[in-house]
Amino acid sequence: MAGKKKGLGGFLGGLTGTPYDRLSRHIEKTAAKTKKGELGKELTKIVKIVRREYEQENLDEEEHDLLVEDIETAYPGDRTFPKLLAESDEFYDDENMPDAPELELGGPVNLDDLMRGPSDTFQGSWGSDEYDDYKREMAEEFYKDSDEAIASGDHEQMQSQDPVAGRVFHNVEDTASEVKKDILREQGVDVDSEEEEEEEEEDYYVDDDNVEWWRDDNGAWWFREPGQDDWYPGK
Repeated sequence: MAGKKKGLGGFLGGLTGTPYDRLSRHIEKTAAKTKKGELGKELTKIVKIVRREYEQENLDEEEHDLLVEDIETAYPGDRTFPKLLAESDEFYDDENMPDAPELELGGPVNLDDLMRGPSDTFQGSWGSDEYDDYKREMAEEFYKDSDEAIASGDHEQMQSQDPVAGRVFHNVEDTASEVKKDILREQGVDVDSEEEEEEEEEDYYVDDDNVEWWRDDNGAWWFREPGQDDWYPGK
C-alpha cells in the first residue's frame, strides 16, 4: 500500500492534531521508548485503539490500514493484524467484507488523556493507574488468603509443585513468604534492609533495667551495665 500523501491537508492535520496524526506519533514514541519485552503488548493495545477510532468514524479505511502497517513495522517479530482494504486498495463491499475478530475494547479512550502523562509528558504505555490498582488489589487478596490459610493450618498440608513436571520442591509457606516479598519490592518497599535491621535487633537489645545485651558471632551473649564501658559475658 502506498504511503499516505501529506500535502497542505497533512500539514494542517499535524498542527491541529487529528486522531490519525496523534496515533501515528503515539506509535513512533511507543516503539522508541518501550522495552523490547513489553513492546508487543503495548502495540497490540494500540491496534485495538485504532480499530475503535475507525468504528467511531474518527479514521477512514486508509488511515486505519496505514496505522496498522506502522504497528506491524515496529512490532518485534513477524506479526500481522487485520486491515480494511485489499492489497490493491479496493474497498470491501457488504458481501465480501471479512468478519473482524472480536476485540475486548472496553470503554472509550480519550486520545488527549492517552498522550498526556501526569506532568504533560508522554507515556510509552497507557493504563498504568489501572495496573497499579489491580496489583494492589491482588496483593491485598493474596495477603488475606495466605494469612487465612496459615491461621487455619491448611498450609501445613500443602506443598508447591513444579507445574511442568509435578516435582515437589519446597513448602508452600516459604513460597508465600517469597511472593509477598516480591510484591512488596515491586511496590517500592526495601524488604532486604528491613530484614537486616530485624536480624541486627535480634542480636542486640536493652532489658527493663537498661542493661544492654549483645550476641557475638559465636552465639555467646554479653551484657553491659548502664554507664559502663566494658562488656561482660552473660550467664
